[in-house]
Amino acid sequence: MTKCLAPNAWLLNNEAWRDNSHFKAALPRMDVLHRFSFIDLPIRGQWVRLENSLAEATQFRVYPKPIHEMLGQMLAAVAMVADNIKFSGAVTLQSRGDGDLLRSLAECKDQSFLRGIMHLQNPDNHAIDEQPLAQWLGNGQLALSLIPDKESGMQPYQGFVSLEYDTLAQCLEHYFVTSEQLETCLNFASDSSAKAPSVTGLLLQRLPNNPQATEIEIDAARDAWHTLTTLAATVTDEELSQLDAQTLLYRLFHEHPCRLHEPRALSYRCSCSREKTDTTLMMLGSEDLSALIEEQSEITVDCEFCGNRYTYDRDSATKVLTDLEEQTTAANPAGASSDDPKTLH
Repeated sequence: MTKCLAPNAWLLNNEAWRDNSHFKAALPRMDVLHRFSFIDLPIRGQWVRLENSLAEATQFRVYPKPIHEMLGQMLAAVAMVADNIKFSGAVTLQSRGDGDLLRSLAECKDQSFLRGIMHLQNPDNHAIDEQPLAQWLGNGQLALSLIPDKESGMQPYQGFVSLEYDTLAQCLEHYFVTSEQLETCLNFASDSSAKAPSVTGLLLQRLPNNPQATEIEIDAARDAWHTLTTLAATVTDEELSQLDAQTLLYRLFHEHPCRLHEPRALSYRCSCSREKTDTTLMMLGSEDLSALIEEQSEITVDCEFCGNRYTYDRDSATKVLTDLEEQTTAANPAGASSDDPKTLH
């Protein structure tokens, strides 16, 4: 029986492997995410690699190697989570603590656009060693948030990720099992040897069985999950960080044909704007903002993510002050509310 493939998908089996020039010609080199699924099994996967986005996210800050790699893993994680959720908005993974890593934020907007930042207790300390995530955070928390665009009508969501495991991958595996009831196998590997460091992520998830599945099919899916996760656990950091998606999947799972879907391009894009910078100035309050306008002929606000500078002369700064005073007058504190979730950042 011939299996029908979805548009823009390739079936990876021995026959396809012998003739894959059509796929390799279409495969971008970096900053892409692939979905894949195993034929007739309730198991899906994702492979993501970031290079340019990671470079742009770190162009204004020099991080110790372990922190740089952690930021890459966080960006890869939100890219994979966002790819599995069909909504207009942002997926964020953020932390706050009192350890060496004070705050961190990785964001994927509209399934395609990434940005991230890490705040260290001592930015000049470049001798931070590899250690469990909980130790980096100290007395801290890690949260995964879904922040839909306001026009979508969806409600924001925030879930806390347990820090009882050493690595980010292990913490997220536990989160998906306990919060989403999805058995998950997740691996990250960083390549810091190249001129442009990169991060690669490989994720497998077991989906719920089909309600009409027979006991034989359920047992087969359970056995396949055990086999596939055992095979995934054999991948080395070098293989994961160096091989392209098709080569890696064939090397690991060539006895279990899967569909590899067309890659989704990812890129760095900051969501800062003049409007958001106006809001930042308003947060100073009328009194402090008025004093700042009197003291300085020009006010500059730099985005800590992308380095973009927003400049306000006295006229434009005074307009922000006027808008703030009008909002304060019109506000009704007793009825004020926010649709956004309480976040750590």
